[in-house]
Amino acid sequence: VTPDASDRDVGRGQGFTWVPLLKIRGASFGTRLRLIAGYLLHLIVVFRFNAVAGFRGAEQRLRQSRRLRRLAVRDGVPASRLFGWPFPKSRALLSFLKSCYVSKCQRFADVEKLFEEMQPALLVLGHVQNHFSTPYALAAIARDIPILGVIGSWDQPTTKGPLCPGISHYLAQSRAVAEDLQRYHGVPPKAVDVVGWPQMDIFVRRQPSPRTELLTALGLPSDTQYILLGSSPERLGHNEPRIARDLATMLAQQSKCALVIRAHPNDRIWRERFAALHCPPHVVVLPPELGQMDRLADQIHHAAVVLSPAGSILLDAVALDTPAVALAFENEDEPFDDRLARRYDMEHWSDLVSTEGVFLVRSQQQLEEAVLGSLQEGTLGSAGRARLRSSYLEPLDGKVADRIVAAIVKAAS
Repeated sequence: VTPDASDRDVGRGQGFTWVPLLKIRGASFGTRLRLIAGYLLHLIVVFRFNAVAGFRGAEQRLRQSRRLRRLAVRDGVPASRLFGWPFPKSRALLSFLKSCYVSKCQRFADVEKLFEEMQPALLVLGHVQNHFSTPYALAAIARDIPILGVIGSWDQPTTKGPLCPGISHYLAQSRAVAEDLQRYHGVPPKAVDVVGWPQMDIFVRRQPSPRTELLTALGLPSDTQYILLGSSPERLGHNEPRIARDLATMLAQQSKCALVIRAHPNDRIWRERFAALHCPPHVVVLPPELGQMDRLADQIHHAAVVLSPAGSILLDAVALDTPAVALAFENEDEPFDDRLARRYDMEHWSDLVSTEGVFLVRSQQQLEEAVLGSLQEGTLGSAGRARLRSSYLEPLDGKVADRIVAAIVKAAS
């Protein structure tokens, strides 16, 4: 079940039936009204769940500037204290609101009809804390159909809210995610299988392309070292062009060293942000792209160091044992809670940084020192990366897809 019409042909080509995910746009007036009301109640429940859990990341977001909070609310994050009024830390009120949220009010005719027609043996939910997954979970519960939950990202168990009801078993990406499910959601250890990250199969199953081939594709001489910067969307990385410009100035003083900027797939104004910096062979700006994981793997594998402000590309780098530097700048021209450094106060990032698998830099000077150190010694920080892989990325054996398939077959039988 997917909201993306482009998946229709892919699914049918594999013999699947393509069914659009229930969504607000295009629904009847009554359905739209109930979906919107349920979505607002979902945000209220998420806010209170985070308040009761005492998540630092959720509280820190509430102290951000109005601009960032407004953007967060637009993206479906309850970044306003109005969602917690009154008594935001009341467990009894949270329990009552959760019971209201998973009531018959969130059962919809289209979903019920789908289940009646298909008579599934199993429901697999790829987003276990998503409002639009809830009607499917409720339809499965009503028919005593088992539900298998797949954790969609490594930070989900923290501030994304309570889990959908009725899930009997979970597939977690890593040991850290499994521990978060137990710690924050009370999921028993025997109900979680650690299967690994599906995208990591692409990284470890294939041999990287030759370095000279990649450098040619980037428009760089064959004897060039390069720094790879994985940028954020504009709303999260408005100061990245300045960081990139200053870093490029420093690298210009090094012999045969370039900066490669990989624009974020969701950055719609990447040209305005980075195009002026494009100056091969000193600075190469790559346009956003989705998919092409093999190309991403090659770019990371051959980089001297990977930079990013709290992006998952840092974990991709650690998986390939490439030095990773996390931008955590304390820019004094920004409000304290808007700064890059505050992202690493969040629970999932704080725990990850404690492994010392990524270098945390809080200024341009520290960034330049870390980059020069990585250029001179490629194994710098390898022990920390091994610890990070153990907690957050393993198993890294190229068999993640096989384990997911096996788990689905087992649950369905």
